Amino acid sequence: LGAQYEYKTWKFGVMGRDITSTFNAWSFNQDQMQKIHAADTLNIIPSNSLEVTLPKIILGVGKKINIYHKFTAYPEIDFDITTDGMRNVLIKSDPFSIDPHAGLELAYSNFIFLRGGVCNIQDIRDYNGKKIKKVQPSIGIGFRINRFTIDYAMTDIGDQSVARYSNVFSLRFDFVKHDNKNYEK
Repeated sequence: LGAQYEYKTWKFGVMGRDITSTFNAWSFNQDQMQKIHAADTLNIIPSNSLEVTLPKIILGVGKKINIYHKFTAYPEIDFDITTDGMRNVLIKSDPFSIDPHAGLELAYSNFIFLRGGVCNIQDIRDYNGKKIKKVQPSIGIGFRINRFTIDYAMTDIGDQSVARYSNVFSLRFDFVKHDNKNYEK
């Protein structure tokens, strides 16, 4: 469930996920899990086949700023508010935790877009046991040609524990035609 509101150059959004909670149940063969686990993975073998996902609320605000002629900037900040207790995020509490995300999009003529952002701000321990803040940056580029938008993003930059980075490609078709020459819309 979500809603968006635009006021001049400001955009506001709110979205609720799993509003009524989501229940997942599955079954697995414990003997097979033991064989696979011992041989190939470092994953913990599940002891429960029931998962409950509690509601999450996402709030966002952004503002389009005309910089110079056909150049624009669009800074945005979002807040993921979880209801399942204390999490390892920037604002920790029980039962609510808040995970902020921030980003900036620079555009030329509503045709080419450069993007960057940060998310997943967490407290982790380094090799010496010292608590440090971890931030996950991301960068991307996009092109809008008539009703098509092609986007590329690189995420997980610097997170050597998962992978060097992840590549995300997306293609979007807009039913409403955009005028690339009118960069103020």
